[in-house]
Amino acid sequence: MSRSILISFVAYLIVATGVATWVYHDALRTALADDRETGQVRLSEATSRLRGQLDIFRALVNIIAATPRMAQSFNPETNVDVRSDLTALHLTYGAWEIDLVNPDGQVVASSSPNQNDKVYSSGLVWAAKNGRLGYAIELEDGRRLIRFSRRISGSASTGIGLVVVSADLAALEFEWPIIPEPIIFFDVEGLSMSSNRPGLLLMSNAGDPEEARFPVNGPQDVADARLWKFAPANKLPHEVQILSADIPQLQLTAKILLNTRNTRATVLLRTGLAVALLIALALIGAIFVQQRRRLALESRHSATLEQRVEERTVELQVAQDELVKSSNLAALGRLSAGVSHELNQPLAAILNFADNGRRLIDRSRTSEAAENLTLITDQIRRITRIIGNLRAFARQEHTPTDRIDLNSVVKQAITLTQSDVASSGVTLNLSLPEHAVFVMAGKIRLEQVVLNLVSNALDAMQTIQDKTLTIVLEEMDEQVMLSVRDSGTGIQDPTKVFEPFYTTKELGSSKGLGMGLALSFGLVASFGGNLSCRNLENGAEFIVTLPVAGDAS
Repeated sequence: MSRSILISFVAYLIVATGVATWVYHDALRTALADDRETGQVRLSEATSRLRGQLDIFRALVNIIAATPRMAQSFNPETNVDVRSDLTALHLTYGAWEIDLVNPDGQVVASSSPNQNDKVYSSGLVWAAKNGRLGYAIELEDGRRLIRFSRRISGSASTGIGLVVVSADLAALEFEWPIIPEPIIFFDVEGLSMSSNRPGLLLMSNAGDPEEARFPVNGPQDVADARLWKFAPANKLPHEVQILSADIPQLQLTAKILLNTRNTRATVLLRTGLAVALLIALALIGAIFVQQRRRLALESRHSATLEQRVEERTVELQVAQDELVKSSNLAALGRLSAGVSHELNQPLAAILNFADNGRRLIDRSRTSEAAENLTLITDQIRRITRIIGNLRAFARQEHTPTDRIDLNSVVKQAITLTQSDVASSGVTLNLSLPEHAVFVMAGKIRLEQVVLNLVSNALDAMQTIQDKTLTIVLEEMDEQVMLSVRDSGTGIQDPTKVFEPFYTTKELGSSKGLGMGLALSFGLVASFGGNLSCRNLENGAEFIVTLPVAGDAS
């Protein structure tokens, strides 16, 4: 790993750690704030619910105190028995007990049996005797009770009697809905008098920490929130937010404990997602950098390969040029031998005719000597044609064309080769139109093409027993097609047959240069036509296609 990559990795790791830490604290702060809002709503609902439940008993004590029958129960003359009335009210409103009490706090009538020896605390009695609503939270035989007291109407200022209504907190808690957060109501002494968790009842929240039933550590300020941690032995969450609400009318303080475990788990999940995103970005960045490096490396390799290809191309071109030179030298050698062969024949004939002419002149046989001179002239013309064809092929010279009758050209070529056809034992099948077929061409050059095709056909059938030469001339729409078919050995390589110097013949008597078909192909093309070939089942076929010439006008 290079130094730059290591530095980049360390820098990214530091930044990623900082981002992850910031995401964690920001998410924790937001989540704890949301928990406080939710907890505040649930705490308010719980306190309102408890006040609503106790308001029933507060109203009940006022109703009973204002009932005349209750006042009459304290008059010895009337001697009214209200115990059945108290029992009915007890059952109707769900009170734990309803008692009538004399000014000394002694129970004189009760909804519960065997309560005549019971004496209430002075606080309840004193408040009611003074015309106020008495209120107290008391424990009686382990039962948590809230009591309301009121002076009975119609009595003297000091009162002839009181009514006390007691409510069982356990019965009230039974009606509460189930919520996930613990809610505890503490009295003024810090004792948990009511809760939605039975295991948290009657525990102290004050006094010596070693005697406290709610030992906590903290608080600690975390993410703009105050968190408390409870001892593991308690039936409480390990870490909580605590929200409080005072209820002065009931002399209670309500507290809700918001567990942070799920909150922290959610925050850790969000942080994990952020870390995963950072890792994904790091991987994408690493892949991008690696891709860039790979592309740069491939570019360098490509440039190197291109340079090598250019060098090899130059070397190949040099080798090809040398090969072309060698091929040209070989071709020139074959050309020299062929040209020597083609020219030697007419030159030998000229020499022979000249010797004969000289002898005939010596013998005064001038007419016969004149015939020899005519033959010499014909051979010179033959040499001229050979040289002209070679020059035309080499220089691709443009020569003028005329409106030529292809039918007569074919007949002339057949006449010139008639002796060769007869001497070779070839059967000639000729199919020509009766009328003239005009094309635009040079007569001598077109005749040379036909002669070359016929000569090649005759050469191809030298080793064949059944020799047949078929020549067909026909018109098709705006084109003329000349077909020369033989029954020879066929074409070895049709793709090379029109290349210069390509021949399968040996140099020698009546053999060619390998230029006849190449020259013919070029001549036909110069006439605006096409020369093609194909192998047949027996032999080969050469086809000359030329456009039909218009009228002379």
